[in-house]
Amino acid sequence: MGENQERRQARRQKRGALRVEEILQAAGALFAEVGYDKVTTNMIAARAGVSRGSLYQFFPNKEAIAQAFATDAINHLHGVYDALLSSEVMTLPLQAFLDTFIDRIVAFNRNCPGYLALELGSTLSSSLALVLADLQQGLLARQDALLAAYWPQSTGEQRHLPLLVSYRLFLALLPLALSGDEEHQRAIVREMKVVLYRYWEPIMGTQRASEMRSHKTPVSAEEQEQRRDPSLFDRD
Repeated sequence: MGENQERRQARRQKRGALRVEEILQAAGALFAEVGYDKVTTNMIAARAGVSRGSLYQFFPNKEAIAQAFATDAINHLHGVYDALLSSEVMTLPLQAFLDTFIDRIVAFNRNCPGYLALELGSTLSSSLALVLADLQQGLLARQDALLAAYWPQSTGEQRHLPLLVSYRLFLALLPLALSGDEEHQRAIVREMKVVLYRYWEPIMGTQRASEMRSHKTPVSAEEQEQRRDPSLFDRD
């Protein structure tokens, strides 16, 4: 293959990758806006600014687009977990750790709302449902690895059920945290933090919290605000 041909092929591949990204972004936005069931390939093509023929060069149908979108979203979410694992967040007290974790996962879902729409979809095909289930199992495994690193004295059995329950609680509250005005969203996120902190604090016990409080860590502006309003986590 000549040098000019290699360059042309590289340009075509780059354009193809960009086109796929545009299609997936358009699909995700539509999944969030109207729900997976109502989205059509025509709608996706129009939103992405491509012809139906161009779309079908990359994906044979809507289900294939949804699978690719979900896989891409999960890969980005794994990156969020990797960043948490490699940061000083892992040394924070439980309350601050949960605050940071929840903020970053909520931020991911705000940037990628189509993923939640797929998770909550009611009429997915069996093949798409299986793909999503496999991806979610991988996500739970990544969450368990994060929790195991943060709570090293725990066992897999100790983490399994609380992790599943907290995941479902988070998933139930997340649509509320993504809807309404900014004040409403912030209020829901605060309530989410309260619920999950109250759930996890007795499970982990005071030992982990005492160990982490002994470390001198920077106090964020949000932490300072919470300390000025202790009622946030001290409810009857």
